Amino acid sequence: MKIALVLKSGPGTNEADRALQTATDMVDQGHTVSLYLMQEAVRFCRAPMKRNNSIGLKELMDKKLEIHVLTHDAELRGIDLAAHGQAIVKGSYDYLIALLESCDRVVGIL
Repeated sequence: MKIALVLKSGPGTNEADRALQTATDMVDQGHTVSLYLMQEAVRFCRAPMKRNNSIGLKELMDKKLEIHVLTHDAELRGIDLAAHGQAIVKGSYDYLIALLESCDRVVGIL
């Protein structure tokens, strides 16, 4: 099953921890999972941040989690997405809509 998770809460929040744990569980069950970061969640692209007892974004990417970032929100926060190369897919609101339409399930953890 193809699943999209949409996250707007930044690193270090309960919502972000819940999104990463949900993504971990879904990937471990064999689903194709896309995590779309917007608003404060784009700060995950700045540094490897995580709270104790939570999985980091890098570990999830190693498990084949697809990371998508709202480019405009990253630019507003001074985050250089080019430094990540092709590991992170840059997108717009139109791209987000296309991604959500292509998925079997959508989970918003705001």
